[in-house]
Amino acid sequence: MRHAFHLVASILMWILFGWYWYLVMQRQVSGTSLRAVGLLLIVSVFGLLGTMAWVAHNKRLAARNRRRGSPPPVSELLATDHVGRPLAGADAASLKAAKVVVVSLDGQGRKVLTAAQGVRD
Repeated sequence: MRHAFHLVASILMWILFGWYWYLVMQRQVSGTSLRAVGLLLIVSVFGLLGTMAWVAHNKRLAARNRRRGSPPPVSELLATDHVGRPLAGADAASLKAAKVVVVSLDGQGRKVLTAAQGVRD
């Protein structure tokens, strides 16, 4: 949406630019012509300042962004689950490779994660 707005604003400014040059070229240089050129200059300066302010705003936003690189690696060694129960079982690599992971509780209240064997697709 923002791109469309900028596109329309730019087209309107060029139309205004052309219109005022048309007016200036049709007349002798007079006070009216100078006012037209002055108005054109003012509109052009505001357009330039607005664009420069927009670029500066985007640069400030980008400077605050902390996603410049990849996120820090997350440890795959988990000692507990989200509710605080201790985890036991197979290593993370075999659990990742498994198509099915069986979760059960042992007699000590630990959550045991095992890779299922012989499970059909």
